[in-house]
Amino acid sequence: MPPIDDATRPRVAGSVELTPRQRGAGEHLRMIHDHFRHDLETLTRAVESLRDGAGDVDAVRSGVHALAPSLTAQQVAGLCGQVCRFLTMHHTIEDQNLFPAVATMAAYAPVAKRLAEEHLVVHAHLERVDDLAIAVRADPTRVGELVEAVDELRTDLESHFVYEETEMTEPLGLLGLGV
Repeated sequence: MPPIDDATRPRVAGSVELTPRQRGAGEHLRMIHDHFRHDLETLTRAVESLRDGAGDVDAVRSGVHALAPSLTAQQVAGLCGQVCRFLTMHHTIEDQNLFPAVATMAAYAPVAKRLAEEHLVVHAHLERVDDLAIAVRADPTRVGELVEAVDELRTDLESHFVYEETEMTEPLGLLGLGV
């Protein structure tokens, strides 16, 4: 799958001056993403450890599932625990409440649409990483593919986070929405 193309993203940020209180929702969003960034680092270490012969495929899959609230209900219930419940809540708020609310503001509607589309790209990455983690169990020579897939996931997810933090702060603040 091609990486998320930053050059095609709609840009609106910087069009209004927010009060410190209005900037609060954007800061909260960044803190949530920082939690995800920590999970990505953990997942990366698990995959690299597997590649180097000191890791375990189950640790890799557990890391993937901790990042993936949109997997099947059975997988989420069985593997994600508290972290997945938090991530599920976060994605539900964005996809079902924040993005539609932001889309009511004409200037920000293209940003909300793009962010929702990027969630689908991230989900495809997560599925690929999970599939490869299973494949490595049967064929350990595929661990290089897994390392590459995790790197691609991390690259796109980090890019998504930065874009979302930059572009969503204003509409969240203007609408008085929390994350």
